[in-house]
Amino acid sequence: MVNEWSSGRTLDRHWRPQHEICNPCYVKYDFIGHFEDLYKDTRHVLDKLRASNVKFPMINAFTNSTPLSQERKKYYATVPYDVVKKLIQLYKTDYELFGYDYRWACADC
Repeated sequence: MVNEWSSGRTLDRHWRPQHEICNPCYVKYDFIGHFEDLYKDTRHVLDKLRASNVKFPMINAFTNSTPLSQERKKYYATVPYDVVKKLIQLYKTDYELFGYDYRWACADC
């Protein structure tokens, strides 16, 4: 398990790769939601639970009309490539397990 950064210190639980915390290889999850699809995914879960009377509060924290993918690229552009590469390597299993593409940030990772 990779749970340390280049300093050799163990990562705080908030920064550890998610697959080390939620154990997807040992727990048979029947649904994995994504934060960027929170409203849609919550609706799906509530429908499956037949809880149509429960309303999920929809608060749009993003008033910016820029797509999230462009925002990510803007923030990653300020991070040195060697650091991006280390981050991708640390979280690569999470990217792959949970359906996220990392190649836009690191083509040779």
